[in-house]
Amino acid sequence: MNFLHLKYFLMVAEELNITRAAERLYISQQSLSNHIANMERELNVKLFTRSPKLSLTYAGDQLVQTATQILDLHSQFLTKVGDINRHYLGALRVGISHTCGLALLPEILPAFRDEFPLVEFSLFEGNSIQLETELSHGRVDLIICFQPIILEGVKTAPLTEQRLVMVVPRSLTDQLFSGEADAVRERFSQGADISAFQDQSFILIKKGNRTRNIIDNYFTRYNFRPKLILETENTVTTLAMARAGIGITICPELFLRAFPSATASREDVDLFPLTDPSTFSKLVVGYRADRYLSHFGERFIDMAREALNKNT
Repeated sequence: MNFLHLKYFLMVAEELNITRAAERLYISQQSLSNHIANMERELNVKLFTRSPKLSLTYAGDQLVQTATQILDLHSQFLTKVGDINRHYLGALRVGISHTCGLALLPEILPAFRDEFPLVEFSLFEGNSIQLETELSHGRVDLIICFQPIILEGVKTAPLTEQRLVMVVPRSLTDQLFSGEADAVRERFSQGADISAFQDQSFILIKKGNRTRNIIDNYFTRYNFRPKLILETENTVTTLAMARAGIGITICPELFLRAFPSATASREDVDLFPLTDPSTFSKLVVGYRADRYLSHFGERFIDMAREALNKNT
């Protein structure tokens, strides 16, 4: 049994379907079935039950945990050797939310690939809970998210502090404030008065997201009850809705970079920052304290920090 066998086994355990697993591994179904059969003969135990559908046996479930640890240790070792030899071979697996990735990665990745052309970069996109789960299982090397990180044993490196911004359709500002709209824009550009939007439609990220938690706490603090017409998993959707004049959204200022066309889009909306200290949050990189962080992992963090500070 070797590393390749373990990799094949884990793919089958993830898919629980030989056809899909073989397609993802770019090998034939027969070849993959033979690998699994050979492992079962070598271990003298069944790893899968095959009827009525493919599922893990108890032994197979135990091997998932062990194989994951073995391959993770092997990956860490190769990274250490690459750092020692200054070849910088290896892989960097980053977890990040979709919107944060859209805002940051187009600027960071080209420079990272230029500096480390032999490093394989992979991405996992998910919400904060999913990111921490991937980090806890060693399936990503670092995550980029807003504090707090609940997972124990995680070191954090600060990237930037972000404030929340109200994204208000310009047509709504004109309608609400009529002849005083320009004066209101100037005043609210220094800090929004949320009470002025009490009866207006809001489009927000779904509950469970950390940004949404901050927004809800802010609403409670100011006894504000939004007229919520839509919740979504994707901040880009909320920004597009605001641009279309459907409603108001609130998001970290960083996410405004995710507008499909930043300059054109901002002409359709007014940006009013929230100035209450409770609406400020820190964007950080988190990585496990018990795992080796490669040199190129450290450089990726530096590049992210440089990109953010350059645009502040």
